[in-house]
Amino acid sequence: MTKAAVASFARLVPYVFVALLGACATTLDDDKLSPDYQPQIGQLGKDSVWVPTPNRLIERMLQMADTTERDFVIDLGSGDGRIPIIAAKKFGARSLGVELDADLVRYSRVLAAREGVADRASFAAEDLFKTDLSRASVITLYISPHVMVKLRPILLAQAPGTRVVSHQFTLGDWEPDESARVENTVGYLWVVPARVAGEWTLAIGGQTYALTLQQTHQMLSGGAARDGRSATLLASRVRGTTVRFTFVDPGGESRTFTGEIGASEMHGIARSADASKGALAWRATRK
Repeated sequence: MTKAAVASFARLVPYVFVALLGACATTLDDDKLSPDYQPQIGQLGKDSVWVPTPNRLIERMLQMADTTERDFVIDLGSGDGRIPIIAAKKFGARSLGVELDADLVRYSRVLAAREGVADRASFAAEDLFKTDLSRASVITLYISPHVMVKLRPILLAQAPGTRVVSHQFTLGDWEPDESARVENTVGYLWVVPARVAGEWTLAIGGQTYALTLQQTHQMLSGGAARDGRSATLLASRVRGTTVRFTFVDPGGESRTFTGEIGASEMHGIARSADASKGALAWRATRK
């Protein structure tokens, strides 16, 4: 890369740590790491500028993702390994850091051993687009906007309820479910939504509705119809396997439905806007 190209790239992505592309998983000999190796903030790789995520923001991101010892965290573009190490040490999770810079992978393993979490935090020299994400319940990111957008369909294809947290950069039109500001930078959380678009039969209190759902990521639109009358859905969204929507029924009563999503059905509780009326159980099945 020419000096001019390097300067141009650095100007465009001053805070980016891009996971390098174009290599498969590699077995590394850790003793090849120089004893005095120390990564430098802003160092250029093949297609990357390395800038670490602040530790306090890492902890906040993992808190937003409700990370516990039951989770498996995969960090895409793991750099010096601090996110997998913190996930293991402070949250008890098992973790995997994916990074193409061989020295950074070796360095991360040294740090994990030093912090006493080498048995729970592992690292692989691997192309992030070839990483099996199906093991992850939490996915962490600090990579460039254009790579984030390329990853979006892959992330949306993960199991509903998988939590995705990112430092600094978003996922285009997939709006974050939460955000937090720490040390003048921002972390974002997305929860992979279940797919509910389509036609449903909704039963509640002895009445049946034809429920139609359109879905853009976690946001829902559509309507419910009964006896030739229809109502538009309001304030409707999916968070993992939980759904919430509201509509005004033909009798003029507003009800808010919350429930859990299964493979071919949803069920839960509906509450009226009139607090004096009790909650009703509801169930919807795919047509």
